[in-house]
Amino acid sequence: MTRPVVVGVAGRDDAPLRFAIDEARRRGAPLRVLHCAAMPFEQMEMYVSELSCREMLAAGQRVLDEAAGLVREEAPDVPTEYELSTRTPVDLLVEEGATAQLLVIGIEDIPWCDRVLGGAVAGHLARLAPCPMVAVPQVRDDRSRHEGVVVALDCTRASDQLLRLAFDLARHRRCPAHALTVIPEGSTPDDIDDTRVVLGEVLAGWREAYPEVRVQQHVVVGAPDEVCRTATQGAELVLVGRSRHHGFRRPLAVSVLRHVACPVGVVPLDERRA
Repeated sequence: MTRPVVVGVAGRDDAPLRFAIDEARRRGAPLRVLHCAAMPFEQMEMYVSELSCREMLAAGQRVLDEAAGLVREEAPDVPTEYELSTRTPVDLLVEEGATAQLLVIGIEDIPWCDRVLGGAVAGHLARLAPCPMVAVPQVRDDRSRHEGVVVALDCTRASDQLLRLAFDLARHRRCPAHALTVIPEGSTPDDIDDTRVVLGEVLAGWREAYPEVRVQQHVVVGAPDEVCRTATQGAELVLVGRSRHHGFRRPLAVSVLRHVACPVGVVPLDERRA
């Protein structure tokens, strides 16, 4: 059975759902549309009445009904399931990610309880999601998107999952792929030249596999999170990898998600050295 594309909807913006519909159609995959009530029932009963709980669930069902209307209008051929859950968004989506091929959420979809209980859903999923995820901001002006798909690469680690997704998306969108490697402040011109050579070697096989995709290389000196956030200003999509073992350091994927201007994809990487 083909694994689904899973999208969490909150009802304030349909950009994440439209992105998920496009990906499900491109992949020939079913779509699962999820909406979470504000808090799990066992916690809600401590604070609000049973009537308020029913009203909250009814409001959640209206969100799903609106999503179903959009799916019927834009993708009646995509097999779609809907689920209204009383679990927290992070718990539900992490579990769904175990059997999904892609998770899609809105960056600003942060219920008040998640602010109290630990922060933004997108940030948590960037650290925990077992499959690739894409976080879609609410405010987007696609008229200024001219730089294609940007993929941030660490040339010292294997990046097959990340590069495959980047080239697939660039081919589907008929736009260029920009391979971006960031090196530390204080790097010399020789460091830049050496990194450019390594980056070219990493990309060589992918250029052959995707001859229709125009590829540009960029080696930039600076802070990786700042450089990647700047890239979101003109890109259609920015992709970053996430190491499974980042210790106590904040992963780049989490830092990049602050104040972005286009969808950002986060892909779990294996630890095999390139």
